[in-house]
Amino acid sequence: SVSVLLARVDQFAVEDPVTGERRWKTWIDYDKFHELAARNAKDPSFTFDVKDYTAYTPSWALFGATEEGFDPTDQRHRKKKKHPKYTRFDERGVPTHDDNNKELSPGERKRLSDMMDNKMREVGAGTTVTQLKGGEKMVQDASLMFRGMVVVK
Repeated sequence: SVSVLLARVDQFAVEDPVTGERRWKTWIDYDKFHELAARNAKDPSFTFDVKDYTAYTPSWALFGATEEGFDPTDQRHRKKKKHPKYTRFDERGVPTHDDNNKELSPGERKRLSDMMDNKMREVGAGTTVTQLKGGEKMVQDASLMFRGMVVVK
């Protein structure tokens, strides 16, 4: 399954004091949450909000991470016979390695890069959200076009 977390920048992004870059704080510090909840149970005048118990989002859980959102300390299970067609990607999302983790030839990378360029001309460089009839939304992002492909082994 695939899950995407949408988070408001004004609530869940902070400036890193060391690098000055934006860092996400979408992780729940459960120990802190339970401590605050217990304190509120004893003293109802004590209040807290989400900012009081969030922690920095681990790098493996961020969009574009090579771990694809899976905790590297957990064992990942894949459906039998289905494997990702590509295992590594460049910064644009163009595949660099095949299903055996073998580097793609320069010609194949060029072909895939050209495919992405065409898709970007079609849908734009960012994420495009189109409202459809019935309330559904179609999300298109050229950088994700190769990520869901699988091969059967």
